[in-house]
Amino acid sequence: MGWMLDFFMQPDPILSPWYVITNPQAFDERITMQSGAEKYALVFTQPATAKAFLRDLQDPTLILEELGTWVFKETFLSTLAPLNVTRVMFDYVQGQHQAMSAPLELLRQHCKAQIGLLPRAVA
Repeated sequence: MGWMLDFFMQPDPILSPWYVITNPQAFDERITMQSGAEKYALVFTQPATAKAFLRDLQDPTLILEELGTWVFKETFLSTLAPLNVTRVMFDYVQGQHQAMSAPLELLRQHCKAQIGLLPRAVA
């Protein structure tokens, strides 16, 4: 029962600040993973999880970058389309068999609506 409470107390990954791993020397590079026909980009909402993943990569050229606004999030998502990314995976831990993910285009549309580039959906 405790795990269920933990699940519902987790912050919404879309609303949380995002942490992404980037290479300042190669701005067009992104960390991606392929699974079947889906290509995932990684986004972290917990700095500790992101730092652990970054440490495991053992690449001194990579850094952790915080995306705290809708504009930064949408800009990041826009860079994924040319890489044929189809989904964004949140808080992936190496060896984990499941992680929350969302379609790239759905996230882009949501970010655009939040910054006023698209009309908001009426509920």
